[in-house]
Amino acid sequence: MPASHEEMMEMVASLARRNVRLIAINGGDGTVSDVMTAVARCYPADALPELAIFPSGNTNLIAQDIGFSRRGVEALRQLCQKHETLPRTKRRPLEISWPEGEHETRLGMFQGSSGYARAIAIAHSPHVLRYAPHNLAVAVTLIGAFGSLLWRRQRETWLAGDRLTLESDGEVLADGHSFLLLSTALQRLNLGIWPFWNTGRARTGGLHFLHVGAHPARLLQATWSLLRGRAPSWLRESRDYSSGRAGELIVTCKGDFVLDGERFAPGASNRIKLSEGPEFGFIHD
Repeated sequence: MPASHEEMMEMVASLARRNVRLIAINGGDGTVSDVMTAVARCYPADALPELAIFPSGNTNLIAQDIGFSRRGVEALRQLCQKHETLPRTKRRPLEISWPEGEHETRLGMFQGSSGYARAIAIAHSPHVLRYAPHNLAVAVTLIGAFGSLLWRRQRETWLAGDRLTLESDGEVLADGHSFLLLSTALQRLNLGIWPFWNTGRARTGGLHFLHVGAHPARLLQATWSLLRGRAPSWLRESRDYSSGRAGELIVTCKGDFVLDGERFAPGASNRIKLSEGPEFGFIHD
């Protein structure tokens, strides 16, 4: 249990020097993101170890998709006894880089900007973390976000969003004020939630994205549909909602963004690049 990011990096570097081929991570999404980032920095790109994720954080979206359903010692026992026969899944995480080089590249699985960053601030309050542990914190995040729309003073701030430009392969996908931007390398979320779909235009790549413009029409109906993993025709045809897949995204936004529950600043240029990271093998049950 490292006491700091620096100590964790030293521990992963020690594992790399010993060529440890399997690393188990006991933690939530933020911990998994930190460890994947450290592994990518310490191991050769063509010799990454396999990862096993045990859920034990406030949000466990990654473990829900490519991790263990069991927790703690029970999961560790299963891994030790059956690791040779357990299923393996290959996946490229989301890689975030700062074009101006203010920060080192980070790996993760779920990114959000604009309204999502505000919602995470609610989820990270001491009251939510104390009374809504594990996956309930995600539900409380959504309730807090949309509950803010009921208050007139906050409603306009939330609906107006932040100035944001979204580009992919030289094409501008969105340019204006944004209520919400999400992107992920996951293939499923908790409770059947899946707010993504593919547009009619052919796109390739492992990153799913959803952009919702400012003051979106029929927001409550859209939310109800997407939380159930559905995208009706009216939503797909609306200019306020766009979704698809991409190999690379460029996001320009002055506000902070969130990667696996942790907030980050966009840097001096207000730009970040989202792309597919190195391929990892995940052992799960």
